[in-house]
Order: sequence, then structure tokens, then C-alpha cells
Amino acid sequence: FDSEQDDEIDLEEEEDAADEDDEQCQWADRVFSEKDECALPEEPRSIFGTLTKALRSNSSDFVAVALIGWLIKRAERWSFIDLLYYWNCTATTIGFGDVCPQTQLGRLLAIVFIPLSVVTLGEVIASVFSFVSSRIAAKAEKDFIRREITLSDLEYLDVNYDGKVCELDFITFMLVAMHKVDQRTIKDIRRLFFALDAGKDGFIEKEDLITLRQRKRFSKRLKRDRKKTERWFETKMTKESKRKKKKWFGQSY
Repeated sequence: FDSEQDDEIDLEEEEDAADEDDEQCQWADRVFSEKDECALPEEPRSIFGTLTKALRSNSSDFVAVALIGWLIKRAERWSFIDLLYYWNCTATTIGFGDVCPQTQLGRLLAIVFIPLSVVTLGEVIASVFSFVSSRIAAKAEKDFIRREITLSDLEYLDVNYDGKVCELDFITFMLVAMHKVDQRTIKDIRRLFFALDAGKDGFIEKEDLITLRQRKRFSKRLKRDRKKTERWFETKMTKESKRKKKKWFGQSY
């Protein structure tokens, strides 16, 4: 009965392992079969476009700020200029303190109004600064790509010291030089490639994926056999210890 139960457990584990392997190997089929249909959103080309996009994306927050500000204006009996001045001081975190809520209702509303104003204006300013910094970085990258490759760069790129630089080495050098990726990421990608290249021929083929899948199944089979052996050994030792105890108690009586 124990052996039949172990066989059923092993069969279920093999089926689960096969299903798991199938799910993990489907990524290659998706890469080669599906087409890239995703379209990147159009980025604004001016500061005004960036500002408009930031205001549009945070429109709900600005509506909430305007509504709460209107309630504070009604509670404190402020003018529109006082409310705009108060919003500017709180959103920019200056906080002169000359205009502030005096009523309990106004102070209660300010608990929500102040942090919401700071976050909303901060997101808009961050979007504008991000646009400016990205334009500066893009110009620097364009200038770097257009510059001439010197002999010292060629010597640095020549890994095999044969006076030649392959396309992969050149692309890797340019990506690292433009700070698109770092050396650690490149090493991790190379390590992943060598792990998938089961044939060690410099190419990842369908046979490599099949070999890796077979190795994984064989490793799981060895683990299941080891667990089965350990269970069998524990069962045998338990029966042996019970038999010895029974024999010892029989002799004592």
C-alpha cells in the first residue's frame, strides 16, 4: 500500500513538473511568434507641451485643490488674491505665515490642502525638469555618437588584440559609454547567454532549450528518487526500531 501511494505521489509530481516546464518554455515561443504591436506614446517636444501634459495628468488633483481652497476662502472670508497667495506660499513650501487660516474649519481643511498642493505642484515641476534634463542628455548623446573614433578607443575595444572590433563589442562599448547600461548588467546578460547556450557553440538554438529542459527534468527526477529513498529508509528504520523495542520488552517480561 505504501509503494502504491508513493508511485501515485511520484506520478503527480512528474505531471506538475512537466506542466511547469511547459509554462517556463513558452516564453521563447512568444518571442518568436508574436509581433511587437505596442506603440510608444508621443512625447512632448517643448516645455509648453510638457507643462500641458503634466497639468492634464494631474487635473483631478488640481480640481481637489481648487475645491478645498474655495472652502477655505469661504470659511476665512478671504479674497481671491489672498487665497492665491496662500496657495503659492504653501505649495512652494515657503510659508511666510502672514496669511493663514484662523477658524477651526479652515485649519481642518488646511490639513488636506497643504500636502495635496505641495505634491501636485511638485509633480508638475518635476515633469518640466525631467524634460529639460532629458533634452540635455539627448544632445550630449548625439554629440558623443557623432564624434570620431580614435585609435585609443579602437585599442580599448580590441578585446582579442587582433586589430578588429566586432559589432557586439562596439554596441556594448557605446551603451556603457552613454550610461545606458553598466558593466554589471552586461556581465549578467553575458552570464545568462552562456547559461542558455548548452552546446557552448556561441549560439542559442532550439536544441539548447530542449537540452536544458531535459537536464532540469533529470535533476528533478534525481531529487524525487532521493526523497523516495529517504522515505523508504526512514520507514525501514522506524519498523526496525519498533521490532527491537517489541523484542526487548518481550525479553524483559
